Amino acid sequence: MIAVVVIVMTVVVALFILAGAAWFAYDSDKRVRAFARSTDLIPGKPGRAPESWATDNHREALLHRRIRYAIADVHANPAIPHDDELVAARDRLDDAVFEIDDRLIAASELTGDEAAEALDSIEEAIKVLEHLPKQLWEAPKAAQLADMDRVARVLINA
Repeated sequence: MIAVVVIVMTVVVALFILAGAAWFAYDSDKRVRAFARSTDLIPGKPGRAPESWATDNHREALLHRRIRYAIADVHANPAIPHDDELVAARDRLDDAVFEIDDRLIAASELTGDEAAEALDSIEEAIKVLEHLPKQLWEAPKAAQLADMDRVARVLINA
């Protein structure tokens, strides 16, 4: 009799765990797809790029999406919202992200070597932004502040 109770309890617990994992996967997928289809440059803040850039495969659209996902990773850092100085640094970084995205939009209207040169410069700055989320995790506050300000300067000067 005890064996039956143990087996039933094990099955019930396993079903709860399976249901929780399925819900988590569904909800995560829904959130990722919603962000991918949105026009938000920064989570919760719409960008100024054409809506078609959410799905297009030309260079400008791909660079735009790389910016979106890199800054979304910065916003996913759970330590930042709990410190006013870090939030201020992230806000400065957000402003720099909008500036570089505006330059990307302007570069999309250029042609020839001028466009290639502008896009190459922007892409180098985006590479720096893409490395930032990894640097911020578990770094001391002073390092986080310095890294966010450094990347903001790189984006502005690209």
